Amino acid sequence: MQKLVCSSCPYPVSAALVQLLNVELERHTSDSIILNYRDPGYSATTGGFHPVEIHIEDGVIQYITDFAYYGRGDMAELAKELDFNFIQGDFEQMGAVHPASAGGELFSLWQANFLAYVEMKVFTLTVELLD
Repeated sequence: MQKLVCSSCPYPVSAALVQLLNVELERHTSDSIILNYRDPGYSATTGGFHPVEIHIEDGVIQYITDFAYYGRGDMAELAKELDFNFIQGDFEQMGAVHPASAGGELFSLWQANFLAYVEMKVFTLTVELLD
Protein backbone atom coordinates (compact mmCIF):
# COMPACT_ATOMS: atom_id res chain seq x y z
CA MET A 1 0.00 0.00 0.00
CA GLN A 2 1.20 3.46 -0.82
CA LYS A 3 1.63 6.14 1.81
CA LEU A 4 -0.92 8.92 1.90
CA VAL A 5 -0.22 11.84 -0.42
CA CYS A 6 -1.74 15.21 0.48
CA SER A 7 0.31 17.65 -1.57
CA SER A 8 -2.74 18.73 -3.57
CA CYS A 9 -5.59 18.08 -1.13
CA PRO A 10 -8.45 20.60 -1.33
CA TYR A 11 -8.58 20.73 2.49
CA PRO A 12 -5.87 21.50 5.09
CA VAL A 13 -4.97 17.96 6.18
CA SER A 14 -2.83 17.99 9.33
CA ALA A 15 0.34 15.97 9.83
CA ALA A 16 -1.43 14.19 12.71
CA LEU A 17 -4.26 12.97 10.46
CA VAL A 18 -1.78 11.92 7.75
CA GLN A 19 0.18 9.96 10.36
CA LEU A 20 -2.98 8.28 11.72
CA LEU A 21 -4.07 7.21 8.24
CA ASN A 22 -0.58 6.08 7.23
CA VAL A 23 -0.49 3.73 10.23
CA GLU A 24 -3.60 2.02 8.89
CA LEU A 25 -2.32 1.99 5.32
CA GLU A 26 0.86 0.23 6.47
CA ARG A 27 -1.21 -2.51 8.16
CA HIS A 28 -3.06 -3.46 4.99
CA THR A 29 -1.95 -4.44 1.50
CA SER A 30 -4.92 -3.13 -0.45
CA ASP A 31 -4.72 -0.17 -2.84
CA SER A 32 -8.29 0.78 -1.92
CA ILE A 33 -9.40 0.87 1.69
CA ILE A 34 -12.34 2.19 3.71
CA LEU A 35 -11.78 2.98 7.38
CA ASN A 36 -14.94 2.98 9.51
CA TYR A 37 -14.64 4.65 12.90
CA ARG A 38 -17.66 3.88 15.09
CA ASP A 39 -18.68 4.70 18.65
CA PRO A 40 -20.39 1.44 19.71
CA GLY A 41 -22.71 3.37 22.05
CA TYR A 42 -23.85 5.98 19.55
CA SER A 43 -27.61 5.99 19.02
CA ALA A 44 -30.41 8.36 18.07
CA THR A 45 -31.70 8.44 21.65
CA THR A 46 -28.51 8.61 23.71
CA GLY A 47 -26.20 10.47 21.34
CA GLY A 48 -22.46 9.87 21.29
CA PHE A 49 -19.68 10.35 18.78
CA HIS A 50 -20.64 10.47 15.10
CA PRO A 51 -19.51 7.59 12.89
CA VAL A 52 -16.83 8.51 10.35
CA GLU A 53 -15.92 6.80 7.08
CA ILE A 54 -12.66 7.51 5.23
CA HIS A 55 -11.97 6.09 1.77
CA ILE A 56 -8.37 6.03 0.52
CA GLU A 57 -7.36 4.77 -2.91
CA ASP A 58 -3.80 4.60 -4.27
CA GLY A 59 -2.58 6.77 -1.41
CA VAL A 60 -5.15 9.52 -2.05
CA ILE A 61 -8.08 10.38 0.23
CA GLN A 62 -11.24 10.02 -1.84
CA TYR A 63 -13.69 11.26 0.78
CA ILE A 64 -14.27 11.68 4.50
CA THR A 65 -17.88 11.36 5.66
CA ASP A 66 -19.28 12.14 9.11
CA PHE A 67 -22.70 10.60 9.82
CA ALA A 68 -25.42 11.63 12.28
CA TYR A 69 -28.93 10.55 13.18
CA TYR A 70 -31.80 12.61 11.78
CA GLY A 71 -35.32 12.28 13.11
CA ARG A 72 -36.67 11.12 16.44
CA GLY A 73 -36.92 7.81 18.23
CA ASP A 74 -37.63 4.77 16.08
CA MET A 75 -37.96 6.97 12.99
CA ALA A 76 -34.38 8.33 13.19
CA GLU A 77 -32.08 7.47 10.31
CA LEU A 78 -28.31 7.56 10.07
CA ALA A 79 -27.37 9.94 7.23
CA LYS A 80 -24.47 12.06 6.00
CA GLU A 81 -23.98 15.21 8.02
CA LEU A 82 -20.63 16.23 6.52
CA ASP A 83 -19.07 14.81 3.39
CA PHE A 84 -15.67 16.15 2.32
CA ASN A 85 -15.12 14.98 -1.27
CA PHE A 86 -11.40 15.24 -2.01
CA ILE A 87 -11.74 14.13 -5.63
CA GLN A 88 -14.59 16.39 -6.75
CA GLY A 89 -13.32 19.27 -4.61
CA ASP A 90 -16.55 20.02 -2.76
CA PHE A 91 -18.23 19.29 0.53
CA GLU A 92 -21.76 18.55 1.56
CA GLN A 93 -23.25 19.76 4.83
CA MET A 94 -26.69 18.48 5.75
CA GLY A 95 -27.63 18.02 2.08
CA ALA A 96 -26.30 21.29 0.69
CA VAL A 97 -23.22 21.10 -1.58
CA HIS A 98 -20.51 23.79 -1.37
CA PRO A 99 -17.12 24.29 -3.09
CA ALA A 100 -14.08 23.01 -1.19
CA SER A 101 -12.81 26.58 -0.83
CA ALA A 102 -15.76 27.31 1.48
CA GLY A 103 -15.07 24.28 3.67
CA GLY A 104 -11.47 24.69 4.82
CA GLU A 105 -12.28 26.13 8.23
CA LEU A 106 -15.04 23.59 8.84
CA PHE A 107 -12.72 20.76 7.81
CA SER A 108 -10.01 22.02 10.20
CA LEU A 109 -12.51 22.07 13.07
CA TRP A 110 -13.88 18.63 12.18
CA GLN A 111 -10.34 17.26 11.88
CA ALA A 112 -9.25 18.58 15.30
CA ASN A 113 -12.33 17.06 16.94
CA PHE A 114 -11.94 13.73 15.15
CA LEU A 115 -8.28 13.42 16.18
CA ALA A 116 -9.21 14.23 19.79
CA TYR A 117 -11.89 11.51 19.74
CA VAL A 118 -9.42 8.99 18.30
CA GLU A 119 -6.97 9.90 21.06
CA MET A 120 -9.76 9.42 23.62
CA LYS A 121 -10.29 5.91 22.13
CA VAL A 122 -14.04 6.38 21.67
CA PHE A 123 -14.08 4.59 18.31
CA THR A 124 -13.96 1.00 17.21
CA LEU A 125 -12.20 0.79 13.85
CA THR A 126 -13.19 -1.64 11.12
CA VAL A 127 -11.37 -1.83 7.81
CA GLU A 128 -12.84 -2.76 4.46
CA LEU A 129 -10.40 -3.75 1.70
CA LEU A 130 -11.85 -3.01 -1.73
CA ASP A 131 -9.50 -5.01 -3.95
